[in-house]
Amino acid sequence: MARENGVFKFEQPRFNIYDDHDSDNINAMEYWHVILRQKKYVFFAFIIISLIGLPIIYSLTPIYQATAKVVVDSNQSKLVGLDVESVGGASIDFKVNTEVEIIKSNKVHLRTIRDLQLWNSVDYNRKSLKEKLFSLFATEETESANSIFRTYSDLSGQDLMGYLKALSTNISVSRSRGTNVIAISALSPSAERAADIANNITRSYLSEKVESKADSVREAANVLRNQLNKLSEEIQDYEHQVENFIQEQSSKVNSPEVRLELEKLRAEITIRVDSKLTKTLQLSQIDRATVSRDYSLLTSLSGDQQADALYAQYQTISQQLRAPVLNNNDRFSLEQELAKIDANFSELAINLSNNLNEGINDTQAKIDTVRTARQKLFSEQNLPQDVSLALYRLTTDIESKRKLYKIESSKYSEVEQKIGILIPDVRVIATAFPSRNPIKPNKKLLTVALVIAALFAGVVLAIIRDKLIGGFTSSEQVKSVLGIRPISIIPRHEKAGEDNAILNSPLSRFSESIRMLRVGLDNSKPEIDENTGQLARVIAITSTLPKEGKTTTSLSLARSYALTGKKTILVDLDFRHPAVYSRLGLEKSYGLQDFIRDDADISTLDNVMYFESATGLYVALSGSTQKMATDILVQSASLDMVLEKFKAEYDIVIIDTPPVGFVVDTQIIAQKVDQIVYAIKHASTSQKNILAGMNYIHRAKDTLPISTIITQQDDAQASHYGMHGAEYSYYYSN
Repeated sequence: MARENGVFKFEQPRFNIYDDHDSDNINAMEYWHVILRQKKYVFFAFIIISLIGLPIIYSLTPIYQATAKVVVDSNQSKLVGLDVESVGGASIDFKVNTEVEIIKSNKVHLRTIRDLQLWNSVDYNRKSLKEKLFSLFATEETESANSIFRTYSDLSGQDLMGYLKALSTNISVSRSRGTNVIAISALSPSAERAADIANNITRSYLSEKVESKADSVREAANVLRNQLNKLSEEIQDYEHQVENFIQEQSSKVNSPEVRLELEKLRAEITIRVDSKLTKTLQLSQIDRATVSRDYSLLTSLSGDQQADALYAQYQTISQQLRAPVLNNNDRFSLEQELAKIDANFSELAINLSNNLNEGINDTQAKIDTVRTARQKLFSEQNLPQDVSLALYRLTTDIESKRKLYKIESSKYSEVEQKIGILIPDVRVIATAFPSRNPIKPNKKLLTVALVIAALFAGVVLAIIRDKLIGGFTSSEQVKSVLGIRPISIIPRHEKAGEDNAILNSPLSRFSESIRMLRVGLDNSKPEIDENTGQLARVIAITSTLPKEGKTTTSLSLARSYALTGKKTILVDLDFRHPAVYSRLGLEKSYGLQDFIRDDADISTLDNVMYFESATGLYVALSGSTQKMATDILVQSASLDMVLEKFKAEYDIVIIDTPPVGFVVDTQIIAQKVDQIVYAIKHASTSQKNILAGMNYIHRAKDTLPISTIITQQDDAQASHYGMHGAEYSYYYSN
């Protein structure tokens, strides 16, 4: 209470008798009870998701990983005497990062694809989901056509790009932090295949480095070779100039003997140059004959009797091979003999080439000796000054070109030697080995996740079913959807109809909820027209579907009214499935259905009546089940006469009606009553069906007061809904 202007006034109560569940604990318990109510849907969702998910998880292809490691080490090249510039700090970081990108390059990957023939590997020719679906209808011919072995030359550019993309997806290259170590990892459904790919990527990378360096060295060698050839041509040109100069100026030599000697030396040079040219032409012929397998020319160039015999044998075998009838064994033997002859001619060509090269080098040495002697003889003569100066300039130019040629020749030899001993500045420190266990998928973890997801989905389905589809669970929910707050929430009482809970358990939650229903109806009773003289109130109890507690509520409410001293009668108008008989422990006999069908006299109405002495309740029994449409009975004038009699003789008339969602009887009865109680089974009947049932009643009589109740609430939940909170349990007993 609060004091205002000296007057005490009651404040608005701070508790909500309908309990809106604001606390977290109550919400948690509420959802727990939702799960218990909808446990079959939780179980159903869990089983369905598990049956779908588990086969998928355990059919997933295991993926294995294998890792090879290399280290960038410039000192390795120094072990064989190769000078490599040392790097450090930021430079080595840049170099290691560069090596990582080289390993990732398409050139290295293409080499691995070619070496391992990945295009014929199963894991690199997986079918898409669409192809798998179509393969279900494929014939054996189609399957065999799809499994044809292909070579590298059979692949198109698009094929190679696809395999490059697949390989790049399954390859990871990373640098270990703070080190010069590079890890090369490969993924594959096969542990052995993963190791092969990782090791082959490593080998391909090292080979590419060696070949790249070799190409660079060969390019340098080609440059040096071209320079040497150019210098050689320049030296030869200078030598010809010197020879021509001496020939032109020989007339200025005073001694006839010297002039004769100079001429002899010139003639000797000419003879030896011609000999060198002849040998050079022979060498060219030998090379051409070797390539074209012209063994006749090789034989003639050799001038050897053994070569003649070898060529004769070659001709004989070749003629035998051209024979039209020749078995495979003989052909194989002849081909073997012919291969030996080819090898002998190749060896002969090599020997001839070596001999000619030696002869050419010897002849060139003699030419150089004669030229030097001729130049020396000419320079020692008493020559005019201008001639001596011109000869000096020519000989000086030749010497400088020869020195330069010697230097470049030394460089060329050094470069040629490096080609054979190139070593990459990277070495392998760990070879990839097949792994025993796959890295993914983690089937145990996925199974646990699936179980959690299945349970969560089941809980979500239960909440959706309970809150949106499965029915009403709280008075606030009923109020928000129907616009009518329930006047009572009746807990489940298994023997409420049989053991007369109103009388035998007056302090139970069930009995209190019936009394709350009675008081709510009294508070909302319609005004009675005094001119009609009607004293009794006619209250109908209905529901949407069977087994929603309608009959139990009707009987208990009627007993509650009777116990208050009001003359009360319960009228069973559920002609399709009368249940009041069984609740009272009676056998079905003559009842209202028979009375109406026989159009009996109103004076015989007592034949359908039953009196319950313990409560003072009168019951108008329904009678045996009819096989005819019961709406005819409900609409009959006889029933109207019976109801008028009851209104005149009783204070309260309670009518147990059929479910409004199944038959039209209740819509007809609604036109004959003053109030109607709509029973809603807790967390069961769908909201859509309840709304439809309420609309049926409104269409039958739109001015009819409708009260709602929630029935069959679990006893364990009674502490969370309605007035029956745990704090009030002290006042109730079972």
